[in-house]
Amino acid sequence: MGSTAALAAPESSNTGAEPTGGAPPRDWKDRLIDRLVPALRVIPPWLAWWAGQCLGDVVGGLPIRDVRRAREHLAQAFPGKGRAWAAATARHGFRHFGGMMLWTIATLQRPSAAHRRGLVVEGVDNLRALARASRRGEGTLGFSGHFGNWEMLPRLGGAFVPTAVIGKRMRNPRADRLIAAARTRDGATMIYQDDDVRSCVRELRAGKLVGTLPDQDIPRLAGVFVPWFGTDAYTPSGPAALALLANVPVQPIFCYHKHGRWVLHLGPRKKFPRSRDRAADMTAITAWAMAYEEALVRRAPHQWVWWHRRWRTRPEDVAREAALAAEKAAKKTLATEAAKPALAPSPYSTSSPAQTDPMSPPPGTPS
Repeated sequence: MGSTAALAAPESSNTGAEPTGGAPPRDWKDRLIDRLVPALRVIPPWLAWWAGQCLGDVVGGLPIRDVRRAREHLAQAFPGKGRAWAAATARHGFRHFGGMMLWTIATLQRPSAAHRRGLVVEGVDNLRALARASRRGEGTLGFSGHFGNWEMLPRLGGAFVPTAVIGKRMRNPRADRLIAAARTRDGATMIYQDDDVRSCVRELRAGKLVGTLPDQDIPRLAGVFVPWFGTDAYTPSGPAALALLANVPVQPIFCYHKHGRWVLHLGPRKKFPRSRDRAADMTAITAWAMAYEEALVRRAPHQWVWWHRRWRTRPEDVAREAALAAEKAAKKTLATEAAKPALAPSPYSTSSPAQTDPMSPPPGTPS
């Protein structure tokens, strides 16, 4: 894995010109990464945090779709707080994530030991239990979410136990390489959602903490409906299925900001029993993990991504998609059967009136 410095470097000295040869042209996102990452790496982290907050505050005050959506979702999740509180919290959230984003980029080259200084740990006994299990070669499926600063978890988790993280590929290859390098810099392993599930099982059976972020509505992934702030929300069931497949405990793990310091929060390490009803088992694990995260989000609601459409998929949508898939499969089966060549009648078939006995003479033959 290359360094982030190499990833951030321009492909040519003339960044205003299109690259020569067979290299694809770079879009504005590539150029932004080329300029932003090296600039942020040379400024103090506190300045990056302040600048990001200022930028986020400006964005949070604009009449754009994500801001409106964040306000609406906050009002739905906290119906007793009022519209003014929802608007103020939404803006506070954009301010937080602006600061988090620039601070995280500015500290890409900092060693993990530097992050541990001043770190607050909530759930010390749970952390010790996780470390002891890892030393025994027992893996743990970590449930996290888009709360606080999830990009800090590979850096901090890897400082205590061997860690692997499951994530999706970014649409922009340059951003994908940058994020992968940041996540694996301190020894964590990167696993993509479209990788073979056996790679996840191997990491778990090697005693690693495998981190996941299942707190979003992703229609293309298999999921279950579990409560999220009083309304059932479609949630990926893959992490729960993986925990059942590998027969390992699950554990909540988060990193959030509190009083100017990062807090590493670890919940209890819990082993769910397996029953004959696999769907019910996955729902139970997922519901428990989401309820735990919801309790944390209520402590600091501005640190969750409220512009995400968490309640987008409804049960009737899933039922309709299942019906359409079944209809499509049935049509495909009928088309396959219709395309098969007709079989010639067997001479031994008793359904042929012309020749019921293959050894009898043809009709009209004198006896």
